[in-house]
Amino acid sequence: MTDLSLPRSGLDTVRRANAAALALLALTAVHHVYGAVAFETPWRLHVLALVLPAAIAIFLALRAGMAMEGRSTGRRWTVVGALLILVVPVALIGFYEGGYNHLVKNLAYFLGGEARALALFPPPTYEMPRDVFFEVTGIAQFPLSIVTGALATRLLIGAAR
Repeated sequence: MTDLSLPRSGLDTVRRANAAALALLALTAVHHVYGAVAFETPWRLHVLALVLPAAIAIFLALRAGMAMEGRSTGRRWTVVGALLILVVPVALIGFYEGGYNHLVKNLAYFLGGEARALALFPPPTYEMPRDVFFEVTGIAQFPLSIVTGALATRLLIGAAR
């Protein structure tokens, strides 16, 4: 019978990917709750309906993968967790929210001027960079998603072996 168990470094990768994904989702929750209060835009709280279930699903999938470690079912749960990480925290939050909505918006504002930024990122959906905490937490989602994506990719590669 083939040994399907993860090497010690594989378990560490699962834990680190889980921690990075949950940190990114928590950062996003803080960022949106802050934005909802600071800009009196309660509709920003909609992200909690995505972040909370995603955090639970990722945690449970990776936990199941570790609990069933050594079996093909465990590997499948690890793949599910890794794919969830790549879709929700990495693509939807890190790249779209952090990368486009904040990093690109700030570049447009500081390199192209306020008029250019307003044309590309109109209110009320977007706020011009006037609140440091809001912008820093928004932009921080992007580099954290790169790290999270690299860890999730390592999980997928490890599960394929």
